[in-house]
Amino acid sequence: MHERQYSSRRARLAQLLNVNGALLVILAVTMLPSALLAAWDRSPDLAGQVAALSLSALVGLACWASTRKTVRDLPVGHREGFLIAGVGWLVASLVGALPYFLYAHLAPGDICSTAGERLAIGHEFCAYTNGVFESASGFTTTGSSIIRDGLWTEYGIAGDRPGLPRGILLWRSMTHFVGGMGIVVLGIAILPLLGVGGMQLYKAEVPGPTKDKLAPRVKETARLLWEVYVVVSFVVFLLLLAGGMDVFESVCHTMATVATGGFSTRATSVGGFQSPYIEWVLTIGMFVAGMNFTLHFLARRRGLRPYWEDAEARAYTLICVISTLLVAGALVLADQGFGPSEALRVAAFQVVSIITTTGFASADFEQWTYAPVTLFVLVALMLSGSMAGSTGGGIKVVRHQLAVKLWLRELFLLSHPRATRPVRLGHRVVSPEVLRATLAFITAYLMVLGVGTFLYTIDGQDIVTAFTASASSLGNIGPGLGNVGPMDNFSVFSPWALWANSLQMILGRLELYTLLVLLTPAFWRR
Repeated sequence: MHERQYSSRRARLAQLLNVNGALLVILAVTMLPSALLAAWDRSPDLAGQVAALSLSALVGLACWASTRKTVRDLPVGHREGFLIAGVGWLVASLVGALPYFLYAHLAPGDICSTAGERLAIGHEFCAYTNGVFESASGFTTTGSSIIRDGLWTEYGIAGDRPGLPRGILLWRSMTHFVGGMGIVVLGIAILPLLGVGGMQLYKAEVPGPTKDKLAPRVKETARLLWEVYVVVSFVVFLLLLAGGMDVFESVCHTMATVATGGFSTRATSVGGFQSPYIEWVLTIGMFVAGMNFTLHFLARRRGLRPYWEDAEARAYTLICVISTLLVAGALVLADQGFGPSEALRVAAFQVVSIITTTGFASADFEQWTYAPVTLFVLVALMLSGSMAGSTGGGIKVVRHQLAVKLWLRELFLLSHPRATRPVRLGHRVVSPEVLRATLAFITAYLMVLGVGTFLYTIDGQDIVTAFTASASSLGNIGPGLGNVGPMDNFSVFSPWALWANSLQMILGRLELYTLLVLLTPAFWRR
């Protein structure tokens, strides 16, 4: 019995190494475009890019090839799915930091020197912790950054010095694009060589309380979702090109938009373009990306009906419209120079950016203290999140819907104790199991949010900074208030707090339980 159990554990370890080895190969492939761009530009990040790509590919191939025969006919259960997905995201964040870290240490010159009045561009990445934070922020589509300078303030320059190499900026955006639909889902879609069952990985990876399949086989489902993802990205890319963006910045902002990530090539984010057209394109792009991608697939066959028939889509749209009108009205009434059309554009952009957890900024909304209702609305939207099945983070609109309906039912039953009143979402009755899971998730979410806030106050942050930083990391949003406002960054945190932020980002991206379940003793018992 003991030998059989030991053999089973060895087989599961081999399975973990096999799948994550294949995912490392995927990461190496996604590093290729930024490495090629570095070679084209002959920029100082070329050596670091090539070294990171090679290391990821070699280690990944070694892990996959050495365990291929062992896991050929080994099924993936729900526990293995959670383990593979959780470890996969942790590994991706650690390996994704290598292009930053190796760029800082292998670039010509002395980037990591503290001599002189001004530090070299990219000096933040001399610390591996900072690279991991930037990597986790990218893959989880959070969009928070530790870069204090080095992003472009105008095309190609930051002050009187060159900005970060384009290869590094492209890698930042690429982590968004890959993480948006999920590294594991990508693996299921394009790597049949995994040779393991995909549904448990899909359940552990896709955000939201429901994981409806579009096709009988999960690999086909993942591929269909990625097709929609790429089509939406291509449309946004063409619209940005039409607005005057060059190809490089259009690619970067497209990947950040459709993945609801928020990394920009410019220090002042989207506001640096000073283009109402670009703001409206990105607003619409973020809104679409914040919807369930299953609806986009269904709309190809049935037109707009799937959107209208979906209760969550109607609620999501209504929240965006009402919030936009509230913020726009507050900006106009505050009499701070906003005309109605400009206030509507700015409000729509920031509302959609926050609710979809993208985190782009067209203005420094932290300065809107003259219209305090705007900050209240935006902070409330941080706790809302977008739709389940989207690339966005947060609690998700459908969970809020179910919680409200459950509360209303309890109020009704207080007056009618003998009555029965099922909770419905649209025309479907919601099972007690789903309701229980919804309330448990919201409770766990608020607890992790509170723990994060407490930890960041220990790090010396004020309560506004600590709370919004915790909400931003857990909800994969990006900007907060205080020291982490839309024009600030997370470099104010100590190294241990950055690791805590990184863990919160991964927890939020995997909907908490995928990682939390790994910490329970029951998970490891046979």
